[in-house]
Amino acid sequence: MMPTLPSPGGYEQAYAASHDLAFAKLRQADLADVCRKSGAEPVGADAVRLRFLNRDYLVDRLRGEVSPPPGAEPAPISDRLIILHYLVTATGAPPRGELVAFKDLPEGHMYYPTFYKRTVKLLLKKFGASPAKLVEAAAGIGGVKAEMGDAAVTVQALPKVAVTWILWRGDDEFPAEGSVLFDRGIADYLPTEDIVVLCQNIALKMCLFA
Repeated sequence: MMPTLPSPGGYEQAYAASHDLAFAKLRQADLADVCRKSGAEPVGADAVRLRFLNRDYLVDRLRGEVSPPPGAEPAPISDRLIILHYLVTATGAPPRGELVAFKDLPEGHMYYPTFYKRTVKLLLKKFGASPAKLVEAAAGIGGVKAEMGDAAVTVQALPKVAVTWILWRGDDEFPAEGSVLFDRGIADYLPTEDIVVLCQNIALKMCLFA
């Protein structure tokens, strides 16, 4: 069982312990099976290459390292941990073909206030008055336009994890609103706690690219 989502100030300590635990699990796993289930590519006997938010990362389980592409800045530990948890969690199950909201995920109701604050609210503050700018910002991490709401994008965060973001422009009667949708089977690839962190990181990156 993954640790509960810490407060922002407690991330580093909790992530360091989870980072070591995830690598320990990866060292014990059949790497060919990991690649088959996750969509990663084998690189030698003890490393894989995985595409995450439009970049290819090298995961070396012997060295205990997650390395970015040459010339790119190192990934923050939150991104590295998502990559590792994805690799050790992936079941290889096919998509369910049904989009659901965060509240419909396992324990989604428990995490929803935190999720909304760190994702949807963040994007509404940045793009609520001009939703179309969301599409331009998402292109920086490989996002593509989706036909929903006043503006929407789908970000292929990992080979088998896509996240769809939708915004509705506010008016005199209603404030701007937003939503995030996932394939119902996303729990086959990431724990709900990691989905919160993944979406927060995507939202921050889209705001940065705006």
